[in-house]
Amino acid sequence: MNTYPQNETIEAAPQVSGLRLASLLLRGGARRRVVAALRAGNLRVISRTDLLAPSRLPALARDSLSLLVAGGAFFAIINIIAWDLHGVQALPGPDSTFARLFLLVVVNLIAYSVMLPLHEVIHGITILLLVGRPRFGLKLPFAAYCTAPNQVFTRAGYIAVALAPLVALTVIGVVITALWPAWATWLWFGFAGNISGAVGDLMTASETRRLPHGALIEDNEAGYTAYMIGATE
Repeated sequence: MNTYPQNETIEAAPQVSGLRLASLLLRGGARRRVVAALRAGNLRVISRTDLLAPSRLPALARDSLSLLVAGGAFFAIINIIAWDLHGVQALPGPDSTFARLFLLVVVNLIAYSVMLPLHEVIHGITILLLVGRPRFGLKLPFAAYCTAPNQVFTRAGYIAVALAPLVALTVIGVVITALWPAWATWLWFGFAGNISGAVGDLMTASETRRLPHGALIEDNEAGYTAYMIGATE
């Protein structure tokens, strides 16, 4: 018997309607089979996950802090090496050391706040590339999100959507840090914060990777629902 990641007992749901396929990764007969199943509502729920469930929040917070520390250390090491290789002597900015440090903290906080919506924009761009329809929103006081309601992705497509901001912004951060280390210091907390902010994406990718190959995954504001084609067993 297969065991899939889930947060709650899944009841039989033989008729699921109103879903559309968001995927460029399916072609030919496989695509026609999925589209036909979606039109007929011939799906069964195999997993449902709420990443923001109260029972998961402590682990989410702990892992997010660990990723912030790890991400900060990662970019700090690259920055130090790049400073040495480029022969950088000092940060650009005001002559006053106090003013420069104050400005460094403020700009890094701004970089962090900008990175949060940028992270969600990259989710949205990836959804668009898969011919999906992203929807953006806010969960106050400070959480932004990008979702794709009433749409299903293949397992590979959903993992790509989940990990795209982490991969893209980390690569950009490494390139900027390696080429312009003095200026990258002003963005250090932003790039580290992007890694920390990807904690839910990493959890999602880890869980969905264990789903069967033919799983179809619907995203929502707090998690996802996974389906398989076929009558309820």
